Amino acid sequence: MLAGQGNFASVYSAAQFYKDPNFDYDVYVFHRPNAARRNFLPVLQHLRRAGKTLIADYDDLIFGDENIALQSSAAKNRTLTPERAIAAFASNLSGLREFDKVTVSTAPLAQRVKESNPDAEVNVVPNIIPPSILSVHGELETYLAPRPHTAIGYFAGTKSHDRDFPVVADALHRVLMENADFTLMIIGPVAVPPALAALPNVSTAPAVNFLRLPGLMTLCSTVIAPLELSDFNACKSRVKFLEAALSGCRLLASPIPDMRAIQSESLKHMESLDDWYEALSAPVKSLDYKPQAADNFEFLRSTSHVDGLTTFWSAA
Repeated sequence: MLAGQGNFASVYSAAQFYKDPNFDYDVYVFHRPNAARRNFLPVLQHLRRAGKTLIADYDDLIFGDENIALQSSAAKNRTLTPERAIAAFASNLSGLREFDKVTVSTAPLAQRVKESNPDAEVNVVPNIIPPSILSVHGELETYLAPRPHTAIGYFAGTKSHDRDFPVVADALHRVLMENADFTLMIIGPVAVPPALAALPNVSTAPAVNFLRLPGLMTLCSTVIAPLELSDFNACKSRVKFLEAALSGCRLLASPIPDMRAIQSESLKHMESLDDWYEALSAPVKSLDYKPQAADNFEFLRSTSHVDGLTTFWSAA
């Protein structure tokens, strides 16, 4: 996207950049900077002396004190031991404090940055679907593809949602027991309760590449995005809505702030287990399907830009 606007832009892995940095750019955006990386401080100091614009960028709450670290999905799902999670969050916090300009994907994440680095200038740049992907699915009209109106999908890219899926598991089990014509497709490495996995109208499969995701989601009329209520999850973004809108699905989601900011008839906020049960029990109405899907896709088109980012660094 940046290159398409006439910018000369490159993407480096952190390991590659700190090992062999390129000092020829005007603006440097460090995604999830970690002060524990070798050469982190020397590279930043060199860039500052050269008058470069430095921006830290976050799409998740990965910095903070011990309490926040232990709320993280990595700690709760034992991807990291408590000790390693605390150390990682501390290193990320040190990295954050090296920057006076920060971009984040959500307003709650911006507030967390301000608490940890009060002098930083913070700008919220919401997540989007890039034009390169939108154009393909706009031509294909993926979002209008016919699909069963009683098909439910859950798409977990990583194992980090093992504590989130139980939010909806009981409601799903009841709905699928009561409605033999309903189906549930679970994609990704999430832990599924044995009683739910054993139902004949439930199928599971490994995670897929993001480029395959919209096509797979057209097999569903409803997609779910349950999240355990926590300070960590409150900072998460609207990514699941973007994915659902790209593929033409209704989304039932836990009411995190970045989801609440979206106005859409096919996005429903689930406040309780009863909400999950009632919404899952109601199949998508075919008469409402195409207009809502088209509206959601138009929302993706209207927000598919990075003006907030480019304006932010231009003001430096």
